[in-house]
Amino acid sequence: MKKILSTLMLVVVFSSTIFLVGRPFRTSKVPHGSNFSCNTCHTNGGGSQLNAFGLVVESKVTPNGTESFWTPELAALDSDGDGFTNGEELQDPNGSWIEGTPNPGNAILVTNPGDANSIPTSIFDESNVFTFQLAQNYPNPFNPSTSIRYELKDSRVVTLKIYNSLGQEVKTLVNKLQSAGIYEVNFNATGLNSGVYFYSFQAGNFIETKKMTLLK
Repeated sequence: MKKILSTLMLVVVFSSTIFLVGRPFRTSKVPHGSNFSCNTCHTNGGGSQLNAFGLVVESKVTPNGTESFWTPELAALDSDGDGFTNGEELQDPNGSWIEGTPNPGNAILVTNPGDANSIPTSIFDESNVFTFQLAQNYPNPFNPSTSIRYELKDSRVVTLKIYNSLGQEVKTLVNKLQSAGIYEVNFNATGLNSGVYFYSFQAGNFIETKKMTLLK
């Protein structure tokens, strides 16, 4: 009996050591990782199953656990499928952060890339250096409404239009002059049939179109 108890104690100590060593390793390898600690990679903290982001991280971790795995490629992935990349959610959209350097962006705006409900409140960093950008609508698929975000580098006449799969214009959401910044527009598809739709964003010479799906 004593031998069994001793063995169990060794297993518990060994497992705890792995957990304690693993946790700071993983959270220190991504921007703002300490903000969420174990929840960065686990569904409900350390010891629970890996979330969508954690599974990607695991695939990049070698047995000795000393490498840095945050890269532009990992930052460009949308691990949890919420329409925002891992980099956007961790305030480093380009994946340029290097371990040991100051965290980029605004920590208050950081969200958890493993949680499909963790939508970043901003897709630009605290320096407010804007660019031209159209984000994926959220939620997607949607019923009956969804939100569309876009960013303007400077003041431009903006148009945001919805088209059906045949290329026919369904609705104009925006058609006016807007100043630099980030905007969010709601699209309500009540009265439209289920199917694939496209939203086209134009600001001066910048044009971008993305696909979205209405499911009823």
